[in-house]
This record gives sequence, structure tokens and C-alpha cells, in this order.
Amino acid sequence: MSGTRIVKVLDYQAYKELIHHYKNKITVNPHAHFRLNEAQRKVFKDEVLIDMLEQETPALIGIQQNERYAALFRRKDGYLRIIFQVYPDKNIEIITFYITETLPKI
Repeated sequence: MSGTRIVKVLDYQAYKELIHHYKNKITVNPHAHFRLNEAQRKVFKDEVLIDMLEQETPALIGIQQNERYAALFRRKDGYLRIIFQVYPDKNIEIITFYITETLPKI
């Protein structure tokens, strides 16, 4: 079983409470942009990713086997999966993100 497989679905209300609790304490790991080309880096800036977590409604929210969270946001070309780690009483760190064509099977 893959460590990135979603093993628990999180309801929207619990997600919003989590994000609200860490508002203004969301950071982006430099590794998140590692595989992007220059044009993609201009589109997926840190602020864009953070705004998505704070303001948009994910199509699916879950906890992965590796205990990181995954939020999937609908896009015209599929879904943007943002993987983030919650550090209790500290912050949320966006670890990585990528585009996928479909929602994962749970």
C-alpha cells in the first residue's frame, strides 16, 4: 500500500476548522516547487497555494497513510492535489502538489 494513499476521508467542516485554526500560519516547503519549470512557478506561487487551502472548497479531503493531509481541488484539466503536514500548535506546511486527472478511489 502506498504511503500517499488516502485512508480516511475528512469532512469539509473539519477541514475548514483545521485551516481556520492555522490561518496566517501556512507555509510552503521549497521542495514543493522542485519539479516545476519556470512558467509553472509563475502560476503556482506560494500565495496561490495558500489561498486555495484557505478560500476554495476541495472536491476531496483526506488523510494519507503517511499521516499527511491531501486536499484535491477541481481544475479544468483535472484535480490539483495539495499535500500538507500539520504540526500541532505550530503551523501547516505545504509539502508538495501535483495535477492528477481523476479523484483517487477510496
